Amino acid sequence: MKKTKLSFITTLYRFGIPFETDATVFNKKDLAFEDCEKIVYFTLNKKENKTILSLKLNTKDRVYGLGETLGPLNKRGKVYRLYATDDPVHTPEKDSLYGSHPFIIISNKFGFFIDYPGEIIFDICYTKFDEMKIEINSNNFDLYIFDTKNDIEIIQEYLKLTGKPYIPPKWAFGYQQCRWSYPDAKTIQEIAYTFRGKNIPCDAIYMDIDYMENYKVFTVDSNKFPNFPEFVSNMKKLGFNLVPIIDPGVKIEDGYDVYEEGVKNGYFCKDKNNEYFVATVWPGYTHFPDFLNPEVREWWGEKYKLFTDLGITGFWNDMNEPSIFFVPKTLKEYLKKVDELKEKEVGLEFFMIKDEAINLSNRREYYKSFYHNTPQGIYSNDELHNLYGYYMTKATVEGFEKIIPNKRYLLLSRSSYAGHHRIATIWMGDNMSWWEHMLVNIRMLQSLNLSGFFYTGADIGGFGANSSPELVVRWMQLGVFSPLYRNHSALGTRHQEPWAFDEYIEDILRNTIKLRYALIPYLYSEFFRSIDNLTPFISPLFLYFDDEISKDIEDQFMVGASIMATPIIQPNANGRFVHLPENKWLYWKASKHNSRNIKVYNPGEYYIEANIDEVPIFIRENSLIALNEEEINYVNEKQITDLTVIGFVTDSAEFIYFEDDGETYDFNNGRFAKIKIQVNKIDNGYNYEIEKDESEDFESSVKRIKFEIYDENGQKYTEIVEL
Repeated sequence: MKKTKLSFITTLYRFGIPFETDATVFNKKDLAFEDCEKIVYFTLNKKENKTILSLKLNTKDRVYGLGETLGPLNKRGKVYRLYATDDPVHTPEKDSLYGSHPFIIISNKFGFFIDYPGEIIFDICYTKFDEMKIEINSNNFDLYIFDTKNDIEIIQEYLKLTGKPYIPPKWAFGYQQCRWSYPDAKTIQEIAYTFRGKNIPCDAIYMDIDYMENYKVFTVDSNKFPNFPEFVSNMKKLGFNLVPIIDPGVKIEDGYDVYEEGVKNGYFCKDKNNEYFVATVWPGYTHFPDFLNPEVREWWGEKYKLFTDLGITGFWNDMNEPSIFFVPKTLKEYLKKVDELKEKEVGLEFFMIKDEAINLSNRREYYKSFYHNTPQGIYSNDELHNLYGYYMTKATVEGFEKIIPNKRYLLLSRSSYAGHHRIATIWMGDNMSWWEHMLVNIRMLQSLNLSGFFYTGADIGGFGANSSPELVVRWMQLGVFSPLYRNHSALGTRHQEPWAFDEYIEDILRNTIKLRYALIPYLYSEFFRSIDNLTPFISPLFLYFDDEISKDIEDQFMVGASIMATPIIQPNANGRFVHLPENKWLYWKASKHNSRNIKVYNPGEYYIEANIDEVPIFIRENSLIALNEEEINYVNEKQITDLTVIGFVTDSAEFIYFEDDGETYDFNNGRFAKIKIQVNKIDNGYNYEIEKDESEDFESSVKRIKFEIYDENGQKYTEIVEL
């Protein structure tokens, strides 16, 4: 074991010869290591092909992180297995999901990151109440220790190490509609025209697997989409971005160009006999591209031209753990067992054959049986398993750098690894239409932000099962504060479009979505501020407030620096209990984006009311938020000329409004505008200071600001300032 100091805070401990995962952004070639025998904080136990790290915890120590995992925000009391897994039923006992983000914060003590692409098991006070035990399935990995008691500094050090979070185009902050499936042009057009006809804003409609020809990746079924370029153009004119799904499995079929090119050039993963590995996914028998090979990534990335040449800049990389339904051999073995039981009286055997059918999918043995040809050598997928989704995404992004240079893109991936957050994002996978999964959504949203995924979200309304109207309403209200605002439902389940229920529910959902669009000036500005500061956009309360109660709150969260979200996540509830820390708070029961129902609260615990048509919004004392009160159908429909600033000011408050073209990376070259807005309380009201920061190449479209400021008694002061 060796170590080297990377900064005043960060020390790298190197075990053996780690695989270079691409998780970090700094140059490791010139590092000077020194030998060491101990690791600060941890007890080390090395076994053959396994390393165990142990750490004693005090009763009140809180553990945060691990990104996309089930369980509480404070990770104590559960085992977490980081091994990318396609599991569509997210019940509490599950120990692994689609991603691997081995970053941990021991609050007010230190943090650490384990850079290893295979299986890691975190037993966090499950086997022993006072012990964290980490099993790494190797003796070759990097361990980074962030030695500071400041939780925000730990996050900032991690993000300096792994890169600034990805920035999507501005339209990606709008509402997005998805279902498995809108299978053809006619259906998608009907959805689009219904949004516009019913005056419900929407920016994106997704295209699930049925748009393809027999589920063959990088094809479009000409029967379902007879003139695809014209269809895409018409959708653009209506203000809709199409987001097609892309899967890694390539159908084995003669005459299919992607398959034939992959075979000809040796681009697919092979088994131990040097033959192409065969798995079964949606198209039937498939091969998997070897994305850890740079040549394969270059080939794959350019395939997206089929869509980008038509102006499509949103994509959805799915099934990339990779998911395997079964391999031909195991299915044959299973069918043989079933066949042998046909003439027998079946009792207990029924459960055997039922469970074996379920267990055909995603077996560990499959991942041990195919290999990657990487610049660092040949490895089994099992050894590098958690990298597959990241390197598929890397292939996509490297393609974008060539085919749509300087164009921002929306890119969702299901599987991911640490560092993925700097090039794309993820959504939270196949949740269910259960009230319990709203809390899962809230906890994971915070954990993923702690791990660098600032732009992320869950399937609103739930993907599997049937949703009640009330659940969709309350989840859509939660989604107002989620960076990714996507409603998604599964084949065979109840539809969840805003008009899928009755007129009363439709009206509530219309107003909820309009509230989200009104808040985009605040959300977009605060998102960029979070990127600049390397601090989470969605934050647990403990990052802002020091009181003990805030450290235990998991169902409230900060959105930027000014808003606290307190969503209703219980059925038949017309309110909820909230904890209001430290400051006074302005409570806005928002039934519509352009009307106010305001009340001032002192710090403390309260039961607050919020009927089914009301979104609870708390604005922090001495802070401001910015709204666009003009109704729009989609984000880029109109420039914002009139900005409404709502504030709760007892002394002074400041907000910086950010504006750019929303589509390119030109903001890196100074093509943006900022408006610094300051409100100061004076004896007879307020004064307003506005400072514009514009470049020669970019001027703000804002012409006037309408101020709506509330004092400690809830009295409103209004003024319009021309710019």
